[in-house]
Amino acid sequence: MSLDETQRQTPGQLSAAKHLSRPKGRPPCDIPGYDMDSLLGRGAYGEVWVATDQNTGRRVAIKIYHHRGALDESLIAAEVEKLVFLSADRYVVQLLEVGWNAEPPYYVMEYLPNGSLEDLLRRGGAMDVEDAIQKFKDVVIGLLHAHGKGIFHCDLKPANILLDQDGKARIADFGQSRLSNDQRPALGTLFFMAPEQADIEASPDVRWDVYALGALLYTMLVGEPPFRSSSSVGQIDSTSGLRDRLEKYRHVIAISPPPDAHKKIRGIDRELIQIIDRAIAVNPRERYRNVQEIFDALNERERNRYRRPLIMLGILGPAILLTIGLFFGWQNYKAVMRTSENAMIAKTYESNRFAAELAATNVSNAIEDRFKEVERLAADPEFIDLYLNTIDDPQLSELLDKLHAERATGSNQTPERLAFQSHPKRQPLQQRIRAQFELPSQKNTASWFVTDAQGFHIASSFDSDPSVSPIGGYFGYRTYFQGGSSDLAPTDPTPKPIQDTHLSAVFLSTASGTWKVAMSTPLRSQGKVVGIVAMSIDVGKFTSLDPAEHQFAVLVDGRDAPTQGVILQHPLFDKLLEGGDIVPIRFSEEDKYRVKLGKFEAGVPVVGQDPIGRDELGKEYDKSWIFAAKRVSLPHRSQKNEDDPGDTGLVVVVQEDHRFAVKPIYELGDQLSRQAILAASLIILVVLTLWYFVVRALRRVKVGAMAIGDTSSVIPPHELTTIIAPAKTGTKS
Repeated sequence: MSLDETQRQTPGQLSAAKHLSRPKGRPPCDIPGYDMDSLLGRGAYGEVWVATDQNTGRRVAIKIYHHRGALDESLIAAEVEKLVFLSADRYVVQLLEVGWNAEPPYYVMEYLPNGSLEDLLRRGGAMDVEDAIQKFKDVVIGLLHAHGKGIFHCDLKPANILLDQDGKARIADFGQSRLSNDQRPALGTLFFMAPEQADIEASPDVRWDVYALGALLYTMLVGEPPFRSSSSVGQIDSTSGLRDRLEKYRHVIAISPPPDAHKKIRGIDRELIQIIDRAIAVNPRERYRNVQEIFDALNERERNRYRRPLIMLGILGPAILLTIGLFFGWQNYKAVMRTSENAMIAKTYESNRFAAELAATNVSNAIEDRFKEVERLAADPEFIDLYLNTIDDPQLSELLDKLHAERATGSNQTPERLAFQSHPKRQPLQQRIRAQFELPSQKNTASWFVTDAQGFHIASSFDSDPSVSPIGGYFGYRTYFQGGSSDLAPTDPTPKPIQDTHLSAVFLSTASGTWKVAMSTPLRSQGKVVGIVAMSIDVGKFTSLDPAEHQFAVLVDGRDAPTQGVILQHPLFDKLLEGGDIVPIRFSEEDKYRVKLGKFEAGVPVVGQDPIGRDELGKEYDKSWIFAAKRVSLPHRSQKNEDDPGDTGLVVVVQEDHRFAVKPIYELGDQLSRQAILAASLIILVVLTLWYFVVRALRRVKVGAMAIGDTSSVIPPHELTTIIAPAKTGTKS
């Protein structure tokens, strides 16, 4: 038995079947005062025709019953009674006239030209959310008015919702409706009928209409009612008999999972989903208790939709203002911090520049003092005589000629060189050179030595015995002899000796890994340079460059030579030497450990990394430093460099820990940050507190609206035929 057919329950319907077999297109009778125009629809008990009122020209719908014998007259009377109760209600199709005593009986209703909601769904499919809500709201209001007059519809479905000329929904077909005091059963339409309603012993309940409303809205959004599928329809069709079909219907709904197709509709919101889910709950206790609650839920949803942008604005507004304030505050904070930091860096740079100038002056004074020492020795008549007696001694002179001829260098200890070293005639001069170490001023001196005019060591003394004696060897290629910026090749022709006191290029001590420098001056006799007197010293001992906790000075070779940029003295070197280690040779050979002096020439603050910090041994120096540099010059002396007279080629670099220097700024910044965070927290707290009271007020408004039953109007398959239940009185219908 098809679900789309009216269930046959009485023999009187045989007469109706005969009536249906007459030729189509002709009305079953003439209705006085009306011109019959066209057939609108045909059902189990009669036909609905569109007619025109002869007096007014108004188009109406006339429902004509097939034959009085096929009817339970109480059904017609009951429907007419409900329509009379709802007269003048714009949400219900209005009754205009009743032909109760006519044969066949009929009644006249207003004609709605746009057809039913079912027609609309059949033509256009599922509706969009807002259109569905608008029409659904009209149905809810109409049903709410009906309930207010004690009428339960009991058969709400798309076919019973008609659309007027404005597209507004109106409720029709109160044939299955019951008054609230009427306990007779009333079966509705499958899949629009609440499961507990599908029982011929059930008494009408307001929650039947609640379920039908939920199923109606579901159908408008999805296109078919909840729980309906080919499987469920097949199960119900497989049974026969009214009771079995109803029982199967209840069973199908009970075992089916909750419908969820509506949750996938584009544009649907969480509140509307909750309204539908609660309305079509299988358990009546979980549904809305009445239609008023559905109406209130719709109104609350609508209020929330209008209220939500305001709430979001109320939340986002202060948040945006706070964000803007924080953004500009943060930008200003960074600008102030940057300006303050730059000012502190500039101040620190000035302090470091003053310290570098002071350190450079100390180094210059130390060099000047050493210059005076070698000059004093070179000007000592006794020393000059001793030197001349040594080199003019016939025996030593003969050895020197041989040494000049062979030019032994480095560790090449020839017999003549060894003989010269041990010759007794040379010892007085050797003792005189060694006596220089006994002077109080020679504490940090590394060596004293004297060479002849051809660059051969005649006598020398060291603070520690060398592994190979340099005496008798050729050293005329060294800068302390020839005065250049770098050593010559040992095989080059013998250069001319220096003519003035000279500071040599730095050279590396293989024993300690430290850098040394020699101060040399010519030894003259009768105006002629006859030799060179020199002393050497560790460059780190020129003067006391004692490092402070966050500030120290280093000495860098600034000459235009292969050693340019090499760090000659650094606190790390001192620590290594104090611990008995030597300074690794890599600090002298690898470019990454050299200082780029060009960046100090602009006279502006320089912030950067200490090259020594790149090494594993110098991790404690791997931080940001503020640098200032100053070249060491000898203003009272003129070197060979005509562009910069008195330039020693040494550069003092003073560096201070950047973080320590700007620490007061960042301490102030941290304090300002904490105050800003506190202020922002207080603003957020105030906003949240205000919103707490706003939300409480909104909740009170919501509860008040539900209490007074707000009924203000705010604007959102298919043929299923009503199942007629047999009357409890035994009357067949």
